[in-house]
Amino acid sequence: MEVIYDAEHFFDGYKANPAYALKTLQAALEGGASRLVLCDTNGGTLPSELVAIVDEVHREFPEVPLGIHAHNDSGVAVANSILAVEHGVTHVQGTFNGYGERCGNANLCAIIPNLELKMGYQCLLPGALTRLTTLSRLVAELANQAPDERQPYVGRSAFAHKGGRAH
Repeated sequence: MEVIYDAEHFFDGYKANPAYALKTLQAALEGGASRLVLCDTNGGTLPSELVAIVDEVHREFPEVPLGIHAHNDSGVAVANSILAVEHGVTHVQGTFNGYGERCGNANLCAIIPNLELKMGYQCLLPGALTRLTTLSRLVAELANQAPDERQPYVGRSAFAHKGGRAH
Protein backbone atom coordinates (compact mmCIF):
# COMPACT_ATOMS: atom_id res chain seq x y z
CA MET A 1 0.00 0.00 0.00
CA GLU A 2 1.27 3.42 -0.93
CA VAL A 3 0.81 6.27 1.55
CA ILE A 4 0.70 9.71 -0.02
CA TYR A 5 1.18 12.65 2.32
CA ASP A 6 -0.55 15.83 1.15
CA ALA A 7 1.36 18.56 2.96
CA GLU A 8 -1.44 21.12 3.14
CA HIS A 9 -0.25 24.75 3.33
CA PHE A 10 3.31 23.53 2.75
CA PHE A 11 4.56 26.50 0.72
CA ASP A 12 3.16 29.11 3.12
CA GLY A 13 4.54 27.11 6.04
CA TYR A 14 7.93 26.83 4.37
CA LYS A 15 8.07 30.58 3.74
CA ALA A 16 7.24 31.22 7.42
CA ASN A 17 9.57 28.57 8.89
CA PRO A 18 11.57 26.40 6.47
CA ALA A 19 13.13 24.16 9.13
CA TYR A 20 9.79 23.30 10.69
CA ALA A 21 8.13 22.69 7.31
CA LEU A 22 10.90 20.23 6.37
CA LYS A 23 10.50 18.50 9.75
CA THR A 24 6.83 17.88 8.96
CA LEU A 25 7.87 16.11 5.77
CA GLN A 26 10.40 14.03 7.69
CA ALA A 27 7.72 13.09 10.23
CA ALA A 28 5.41 11.99 7.41
CA LEU A 29 8.14 9.77 6.00
CA GLU A 30 8.83 8.28 9.42
CA GLY A 31 5.09 7.66 9.74
CA GLY A 32 5.03 5.60 6.56
CA ALA A 33 4.51 8.05 3.72
CA SER A 34 6.15 6.98 0.48
CA ARG A 35 5.35 10.15 -1.48
CA LEU A 36 5.25 13.79 -0.40
CA VAL A 37 2.83 16.16 -2.12
CA LEU A 38 3.74 19.81 -1.67
CA CYS A 39 0.55 21.86 -1.52
CA ASP A 40 0.16 25.52 -2.39
CA THR A 41 -3.17 25.54 -0.58
CA ASN A 42 -3.63 29.31 -0.66
CA GLY A 43 -2.38 29.59 -4.24
CA GLY A 44 -0.07 32.49 -3.47
CA THR A 45 3.32 31.01 -4.33
CA LEU A 46 4.92 32.58 -7.39
CA PRO A 47 6.83 30.38 -9.85
CA SER A 48 10.30 31.56 -8.82
CA GLU A 49 9.50 30.84 -5.16
CA LEU A 50 8.04 27.44 -5.99
CA VAL A 51 11.12 26.35 -7.95
CA ALA A 52 13.49 27.35 -5.14
CA ILE A 53 11.40 25.49 -2.54
CA VAL A 54 10.94 22.35 -4.65
CA ASP A 55 14.68 22.27 -5.30
CA GLU A 56 15.37 22.57 -1.55
CA VAL A 57 12.95 19.73 -0.74
CA HIS A 58 14.69 17.58 -3.36
CA ARG A 59 18.06 18.31 -1.74
CA GLU A 60 16.67 17.30 1.67
CA PHE A 61 14.87 14.17 0.40
CA PRO A 62 16.64 13.15 -2.82
CA GLU A 63 15.17 9.64 -3.04
CA VAL A 64 11.56 10.49 -2.15
CA PRO A 65 8.98 10.95 -4.94
CA LEU A 66 7.42 14.39 -4.77
CA GLY A 67 4.05 15.71 -5.90
CA ILE A 68 2.52 19.12 -6.47
CA HIS A 69 -0.95 20.39 -5.59
CA ALA A 70 -1.43 23.98 -6.74
CA HIS A 71 -4.36 26.31 -6.27
CA ASN A 72 -4.91 29.17 -8.70
CA ASP A 73 -5.43 32.19 -6.47
CA SER A 74 -2.52 34.00 -8.15
CA GLY A 75 -3.29 32.68 -11.63
CA VAL A 76 -0.16 30.51 -11.80
CA ALA A 77 -1.34 27.01 -10.81
CA VAL A 78 -0.71 25.49 -14.25
CA ALA A 79 2.68 27.19 -14.58
CA ASN A 80 3.65 26.11 -11.07
CA SER A 81 2.64 22.52 -11.79
CA ILE A 82 4.66 22.42 -15.02
CA LEU A 83 7.68 24.02 -13.37
CA ALA A 84 7.45 21.51 -10.53
CA VAL A 85 7.63 18.69 -13.09
CA GLU A 86 10.62 20.36 -14.73
CA HIS A 87 12.24 20.31 -11.29
CA GLY A 88 11.68 16.61 -10.67
CA VAL A 89 8.14 16.31 -9.33
CA THR A 90 6.49 13.13 -10.64
CA HIS A 91 2.98 13.36 -9.16
CA VAL A 92 0.65 16.15 -10.27
CA GLN A 93 -2.72 16.85 -8.69
CA GLY A 94 -5.32 19.07 -10.30
CA THR A 95 -8.91 19.19 -11.47
CA PHE A 96 -10.63 19.12 -14.84
CA ASN A 97 -11.33 22.63 -16.08
CA GLY A 98 -9.54 23.92 -12.98
CA TYR A 99 -12.70 23.70 -10.90
CA GLY A 100 -12.16 24.19 -7.19
CA GLU A 101 -12.69 26.50 -4.29
CA ARG A 102 -11.96 30.22 -4.46
CA CYS A 103 -10.09 30.74 -7.76
CA GLY A 104 -9.78 27.08 -8.67
CA ASN A 105 -7.07 24.47 -8.88
CA ALA A 106 -4.40 23.57 -11.40
CA ASN A 107 -6.26 22.78 -14.63
CA LEU A 108 -5.53 19.27 -15.87
CA CYS A 109 -6.98 20.23 -19.28
CA ALA A 110 -3.93 22.48 -19.75
CA ILE A 111 -1.35 20.52 -17.74
CA ILE A 112 -1.84 17.16 -19.47
CA PRO A 113 -1.47 18.43 -23.07
CA ASN A 114 1.53 20.57 -22.10
CA LEU A 115 3.24 17.60 -20.48
CA GLU A 116 2.42 15.28 -23.39
CA LEU A 117 2.77 17.54 -26.43
CA LYS A 118 5.44 19.99 -25.34
CA MET A 119 7.49 18.06 -22.79
CA GLY A 120 7.32 14.48 -24.04
CA TYR A 121 5.70 12.85 -21.01
CA GLN A 122 3.08 10.15 -21.49
CA CYS A 123 0.29 10.95 -19.03
CA LEU A 124 -2.59 9.15 -20.70
CA LEU A 125 -3.06 5.94 -22.62
CA PRO A 126 -2.19 6.29 -26.32
CA GLY A 127 -4.98 8.07 -28.20
CA ALA A 128 -6.72 9.33 -25.05
CA LEU A 129 -5.54 12.91 -25.49
CA THR A 130 -7.89 13.26 -28.46
CA ARG A 131 -10.84 12.82 -26.07
CA LEU A 132 -9.77 15.57 -23.65
CA THR A 133 -12.18 18.15 -25.08
CA THR A 134 -15.11 15.75 -24.84
CA LEU A 135 -14.24 14.96 -21.23
CA SER A 136 -13.80 18.65 -20.39
CA ARG A 137 -17.28 19.39 -21.75
CA LEU A 138 -18.79 16.42 -19.89
CA VAL A 139 -17.28 17.62 -16.61
CA ALA A 140 -18.60 21.14 -17.26
CA GLU A 141 -22.06 19.74 -17.94
CA LEU A 142 -22.01 17.60 -14.79
CA ALA A 143 -20.89 20.64 -12.78
CA ASN A 144 -23.70 22.68 -14.36
CA GLN A 145 -21.15 25.12 -15.77
CA ALA A 146 -20.87 26.59 -19.25
CA PRO A 147 -17.70 25.37 -20.97
CA ASP A 148 -14.98 28.01 -21.07
CA GLU A 149 -14.57 28.55 -24.81
CA ARG A 150 -11.24 30.36 -24.28
CA GLN A 151 -9.67 27.56 -22.26
CA PRO A 152 -6.32 26.36 -23.66
CA TYR A 153 -6.43 23.13 -25.70
CA VAL A 154 -10.09 22.27 -25.04
CA GLY A 155 -11.96 25.54 -25.64
CA ARG A 156 -13.54 26.20 -29.04
CA SER A 157 -11.37 29.30 -29.46
CA ALA A 158 -8.10 27.52 -28.60
CA PHE A 159 -7.12 26.84 -32.19
CA ALA A 160 -9.20 29.48 -33.94
CA HIS A 161 -7.23 31.96 -35.95
CA LYS A 162 -8.40 35.06 -37.66
CA GLY A 163 -5.57 36.36 -39.69
CA GLY A 164 -5.56 38.98 -42.35
CA ARG A 165 -3.21 40.27 -44.93
CA ALA A 166 -0.54 42.71 -43.96
CA HIS A 167 -1.27 46.14 -45.43
